[in-house]
Amino acid sequence: MSWRIGIVDYLNARPLSWAITQGAVPGLEPVPAVPSQLARWLVAGQIDAAIVSSIVALQEPQLGILPAAGCVSADGPVQSVAIFHHGPLAAVRRLAVDRSSVTSVALARILLRDLHGVAPELVSRPPDLAVMLADCDAALLIGDPALAAFVAAQHDARRPQPYDLGAAWRQWTGLPFVFAAWVAPRSCLEGELAALLRQARELSEPQIPAIAAAEAARLGLPLAVCLRYLRECVRFEFGARERAGFERFAELLTTLEDG
Repeated sequence: MSWRIGIVDYLNARPLSWAITQGAVPGLEPVPAVPSQLARWLVAGQIDAAIVSSIVALQEPQLGILPAAGCVSADGPVQSVAIFHHGPLAAVRRLAVDRSSVTSVALARILLRDLHGVAPELVSRPPDLAVMLADCDAALLIGDPALAAFVAAQHDARRPQPYDLGAAWRQWTGLPFVFAAWVAPRSCLEGELAALLRQARELSEPQIPAIAAAEAARLGLPLAVCLRYLRECVRFEFGARERAGFERFAELLTTLEDG
């Protein structure tokens, strides 16, 4: 049997999916797209599992996270999910967002509401910082564009500065934040598919040096930046602390939706 597996072309997901894209796990067919598109296909039953925003497993009761297959989380600064701004966050009235990750948008709203006392208007924009900030006070970037902007800001104080959502969450809750995970129908949380995705992770993680080298060239970033990011900023195990962080986010998400 061949399983259709949703893959995101982000640096931080490669240590979970590299083996699949290399054809190293027979029976898994990669289907690339952005997380929001993969979520729609997953809900519609057009793919069997996918690396998607963790919020999908909360919004769709028929779906769940595959713990052994791993996740993309941070237990501190993540660098690839950040609000870029010039002035104080408490003054943000319009926030430009890339809606390709609904989890990050929800997390940004929670942190801005509970830590900074603001509920800005959300404005959809392509993930281009200059375009996003043309008519908004701040911009939420995720994934590779966010990492590139984060690195650029470190070397130029005149650029919009990042408010790292992973760091803010860890400081506030003391827990990791699960940004994305392998998600599948609950009927597949155990069995062949779960075992194959765990195998994919076990084959992919040891390839982090090679992944970092290839992605550094693709993204135009220094190899050292990509290596440090994959080794120190993002984590791939869905353990007890990750589950606790995920459950805390679920509680806060309910208050956000109620508000």
